[in-house]
Formats: sequence, C-alpha cells, structure tokens
Amino acid sequence: MSCILKCNDNDEIVIKDSDNIYNKTHDYVEKPSVMYKPSTVVPPNNILEITPPKDLEYPITFYPTVDTFFDKDNNTLVTLMELPGFPISDIEINIGDGEMIVSGTLRCPRPKDELYEKFGDNLNIQIRERKVGFFYRRFKLPNNAMDNTATACYDNGILSIIIKCSQFSPIRRIEVTNTPNHFNNKKNNQSINSIDNNNEN
Repeated sequence: MSCILKCNDNDEIVIKDSDNIYNKTHDYVEKPSVMYKPSTVVPPNNILEITPPKDLEYPITFYPTVDTFFDKDNNTLVTLMELPGFPISDIEINIGDGEMIVSGTLRCPRPKDELYEKFGDNLNIQIRERKVGFFYRRFKLPNNAMDNTATACYDNGILSIIIKCSQFSPIRRIEVTNTPNHFNNKKNNQSINSIDNNNEN
C-alpha cells in the first residue's frame, strides 16, 4: 500500500483518489494535539490523544509530530507520523480495546565514541539537533472504528496508519404492521420445525 498524502506549493494537503491521482485539496492549518484522559468519550469519526501509562519501561524522550484526520470519501481515520531515519523494525503499532499505541526507539546515528574513533579525540561537536531515544503516543479510537481493518505503511520518513469506520445508515421510513416481527419469525420457525419432524417420521 502506498502513502496517500503530499503538500503542494499553496500549503494545502493533497489526497489521492481511487484512481491514484492527487486531486483533492484541503487547507493546511496547524492544530496541535491536546492530551485527554483515557476515560474521555470520543465522538464518531474522531481520534484523540490520551495520556500514556505511568509504568512505561523507558522514559519518553521525544514526541514525533502527528497529523490525524477523517477521510469522508472512504470513511477512514488517517494518522500520519513523522519518523525520519527510523528502521521499520524499530516502530511498534498496537491496536485494540479502543486504543491505538505507536511507539519506538531511535538510536543515535553516530555515537560519540564512534565519531571520536573515526575523526579523532579532538572532535568538537557544534550542532546536534536530531531527536533520539524512546517515543510513545497513545490514541483513543471512536466506537465506530473497526480496528481489525487497520493498515500501516512507512514511506520517506512518514508512517501512515489507516482505519476504516462504520457509519449509520441513512434515515428511512419503517412500515408499521399489526404483528411484531419477532412473533412472525417465531411462528415461522415453529412451522419449519414441525415440517422437519414430520419428514423424519
């Protein structure tokens, strides 16, 4: 599966359609994540970040940036996470019990000892901006998210996670009858059982 997003020169998000052509644009407005309690009720077609557990094995050292949105055309929740330089084997995604957890460890690309060994003991490191270490981001899914449909891909440093969502049926008129349906079904089942018993005899 290929990743589905890119940005154009007008700071708009461009989405691929079913024909694999980028032709749907959405204005890009920065909206930072807000941390909610795990007990928070999530509206349908939404995803909220919730606080991580207190008993994590490793301390969290950085937070990769995340975009989440709902794709109305395909009824899917999409999560995009920036993870440049990550080997796929170091990214872990767990989904279930109404939650999605993305975690991983980015190791220092060139440890100091390795740099000193290659360039000498007089090496003076002037700039080191890359974030390394352990990250953990935990999200609560809505009740209509079908977590067994989740798929993920990693391309050009971006992790994409897509989850399908079920939707309510359009409003329709229900015909009112004199006899409840469950009575009719019970009567029909009794008739079928009676016929089967007679055939056996």
